[in-house]
Amino acid sequence: MCDIGTSRKVLVLVLVFLVGPSYAVPQLDLSQYQPDSDSYPPNPSFIPDPNYSPLNKYNSPNPSVNTGDTNGTRPRNANRAFTGDVRALLQALDLQASQQCTNNVAAQWNFETNVNQATQIEALNAQQIYADFQHGVWDLLNQVGDIGRVPDQQTYRQLRFFSVIGTAAMSPDQLDRYNRLINDMLAIYNTASICSYNDQFRCGLRLQPDLNQIMAKSRNWDELQHVWIEWRRQTGQKIKDLYEQMVQLSNTAARLNNFTNTGEYWSFPFETNSLESDLESAWNDIKPLYDQLHAYVRRRLREYYGPEKINKQAPIPSHILGNMWGQSWTNIFDLSQPYPGQHFLDVTPEMVKQGYTPNEIFHLAEEFFVSLNFTALPLDFWQGSVLEEPSDRVVLCQPSAWDFCNRRDFRIKMCTNVNMKDLITVHHEMAHIHYFMSYKNQPKVFRDGANPAFHEAIGEAVGLSVGTPKHLQALGLVQASVDDIAVDVNYLYKMALEKITFLPFAFVMDKWRYDVFNRRIGKEQYNCHWHILREQFQGVKPPVLRSEIDFDPGSKYHIPANIPYLR
Repeated sequence: MCDIGTSRKVLVLVLVFLVGPSYAVPQLDLSQYQPDSDSYPPNPSFIPDPNYSPLNKYNSPNPSVNTGDTNGTRPRNANRAFTGDVRALLQALDLQASQQCTNNVAAQWNFETNVNQATQIEALNAQQIYADFQHGVWDLLNQVGDIGRVPDQQTYRQLRFFSVIGTAAMSPDQLDRYNRLINDMLAIYNTASICSYNDQFRCGLRLQPDLNQIMAKSRNWDELQHVWIEWRRQTGQKIKDLYEQMVQLSNTAARLNNFTNTGEYWSFPFETNSLESDLESAWNDIKPLYDQLHAYVRRRLREYYGPEKINKQAPIPSHILGNMWGQSWTNIFDLSQPYPGQHFLDVTPEMVKQGYTPNEIFHLAEEFFVSLNFTALPLDFWQGSVLEEPSDRVVLCQPSAWDFCNRRDFRIKMCTNVNMKDLITVHHEMAHIHYFMSYKNQPKVFRDGANPAFHEAIGEAVGLSVGTPKHLQALGLVQASVDDIAVDVNYLYKMALEKITFLPFAFVMDKWRYDVFNRRIGKEQYNCHWHILREQFQGVKPPVLRSEIDFDPGSKYHIPANIPYLR
């Protein structure tokens, strides 16, 4: 065993106490490393400094800088020893944080792939244990002292990220209540079902695949309206009171992390103080293109459904856009395509004809990444992943990629169907897996996207590449020639229906929540404000009058899950 020095041993021993069953944190005596000057008061909260500069009077790379000591050595030596302690602490923390994360992720995986009371209890217990660990780390770092003395950016950023622990900063009772609220809302969401429009005795229609298929394929105005209303009655209405309680606790956690509200906490990883205004500015740049697209689609839908249904100067009723939430309009491509007859852009029939299975779609995606010189997926991925919806248990079907924090176990959970949409989604999720594998050797606190949007940016870039006509032709899924202007226009138009229309929806998802979290609006305005924003930015409206009895934001998974959409 190498000798890491007495002072470092002290901190590592403290960590041993930290990760014990009680997570008790003894007091640290780091006074020997405190400078004589009082210009460095203890300040473990350094969140307001998103652009850290590692230059101060104790770590300046310039030896001639006046350090406040006559021989210029003692403060620098003290700072060097302090930094050594911090690095040793972070190294030990990395091992423990990885193990604790693995245990927690495994429990959440077991719950989401087998939803029942027992797995839910285990998941909640695991969340609490992980939160206790994070809280213990938080307490320990609060004793370290002035982190501004750390001389290098990497060490500083590790400390900075460890200092923000989210909901784990709450008391055990508060955290337990918060987790139960989230799980209760998700249980409502994931078990919601409605009855058929055509047969009121045929019930049990679930979001995936039943309702999503109806919203995508039906052109019956009344059937679409029925599904739209009933889904929101079975989800949002039942979630509203729970959501308001969750908002209060979420804001409590944000304040404990030195943020004013959850919206500010969500902005923290982007390391900017002007995120909302930056987003609105970016949206204003895109809006002229969106306005033209919106006007074109509205005209084509007006031609199909008639002027008595769609006013040429009014918002578009959101239930006829081919998606439960109107977030993507690709499913009405057939009603609005500029050059009719180029049906090869949807390769679903060809996939079915060729006998594709979900497993084959995943292997096709793996071949794509291997062709780009990425490493083939480990055997554990294929053995551990859930690639199809099982018939013997309830699974949360939201596609997701999982990093088990141990540098070797990576999985995907997806109820895959054989269609073009899922072909692209599989590549998207596998992009997450390869990103996980690419940074797996980083310290635990850095094993994440460069910012919250980076993971999705990679996934979307891969999805765009996979969906091009020439790539689909290379896969043998498109038989016709793709070197044609009409083909290009149709393809680009379909991409616009998916990507451009999604942008204002995504913006509204988080803008609405920022307004909720900072109390610009109260509970009695939740639904009205949601539809005001939807009309303002998306130009869509609900198919029927809504009230504050309704809670239409709660019909979208990310709202009850309290997951930021800006990514």
